[in-house]
Amino acid sequence: MHADGVVRLGTIVMIGVALGMDAFSLGIGLGAQGLRWRDVARLSIVISLLHVALPLAGMLIGDVLFFHFGSIVQKLAAIVMMFLGSKMFVEAVDENRETVAPPVAAAFPQLFVFALGVSVDALSVGLTLGTLEVNPLVSALIFGALSGMLAIAGLYIGRRVNQMLGRYGQLAGGAVLAVLGVKFFW
Repeated sequence: MHADGVVRLGTIVMIGVALGMDAFSLGIGLGAQGLRWRDVARLSIVISLLHVALPLAGMLIGDVLFFHFGSIVQKLAAIVMMFLGSKMFVEAVDENRETVAPPVAAAFPQLFVFALGVSVDALSVGLTLGTLEVNPLVSALIFGALSGMLAIAGLYIGRRVNQMLGRYGQLAGGAVLAVLGVKFFW
């Protein structure tokens, strides 16, 4: 693999971890409530699948827009990524914000809504990646795997420690997305 390919793979992994930090944060909150292991598995699988499907959709949209409008789309997509990262960062430091979690025995529709809530950023990130030279399927699979693993880790850790870590995870994820947005802008 060439040095450029290693840098791209590293960037994809960093974005995947940043995207997965929302799932990690949600997992800590839900894990602290004692979510059943069956629901842990279902939630993690749904988060993983959404983190594969949404970036692919965003990448396809990004490819089409980049083809028709050129580098201006890449700059706009970078601004969106900076905005998402900044939003995650601000939400993480807002001490008045309450995380609403489903009950301990959550129904699948509730889990799906929560999974979608932590996965929707992946659509915008996919839009940004659609303007770069990356393999969409490999990138999306990496996002899905990392997000699923971080969701499980958060759910497990949430059962063991207090909810304070969730805020730090979202803070780190937001900072990484914002910095990567700046990188993509130039």
